[in-house]
Amino acid sequence: MKKVSAMFAAFVLLAAGSALAACPDVIGIWSSNPETNPDFPLLNGRMSEAWCSGAGPLQPGNMVNAESWDGTALGIEWKLWGMTINPAGSTLVYDGVVGGNGVRIYQTAYDGGEFWLGGGGVWTNGDVELYGDILDFMVVATITYVGGQVVAEVCNITFNGVFNDCENECVIEFAIANAALIWRSDQGTPMPADYPAFLCSATAGELFSTSDITLGIYCPIATENQSWSTVREIFR
Repeated sequence: MKKVSAMFAAFVLLAAGSALAACPDVIGIWSSNPETNPDFPLLNGRMSEAWCSGAGPLQPGNMVNAESWDGTALGIEWKLWGMTINPAGSTLVYDGVVGGNGVRIYQTAYDGGEFWLGGGGVWTNGDVELYGDILDFMVVATITYVGGQVVAEVCNITFNGVFNDCENECVIEFAIANAALIWRSDQGTPMPADYPAFLCSATAGELFSTSDITLGIYCPIATENQSWSTVREIFR
């Protein structure tokens, strides 16, 4: 009886440790571009940026909310949220607008943010959902003006992140994505459906589609999976 009790206790401890670990079981590179996908497929997505202060785009405090999009549903594979333009605001790195026409390029650093990877992804063996913190979220936006009005905006996004409660120190080593402006609340047109909600209770902001996403997952410490057969061997 003592032997069985000890074995059961060990199994409970291992199961609890596994639940707390929340580490990816697979490392590699995911891509939403099937032509360049080196390891695993990834869904493209959609993104909103809330004008939290009400002052418009590129302002400190504006907050991003992004989710995967499979053509029907949002957020079934991945989500990123809470990235906020830091107090320094955006930096104008190029100004080619003359007479209201041309291109401006801005670089914007964001603070904070979190991510979620769904349990159905290849990154875990089983239905384990993964959470983590976003680090170094940066957006370089190229904005095209005609007659002083914004007619297009494309963004290059880079970030990394760290998985929460993961003893293997797993990280999103790098991630890149492109985004294209779909709608702005100051355009006077109806807001399209099926985009992530504006955060910070904002009622104004911008909507983007995201594409060409590449996501690399790396674990400095190798994952060691314990199976029920291993537990039985210990207490035989």
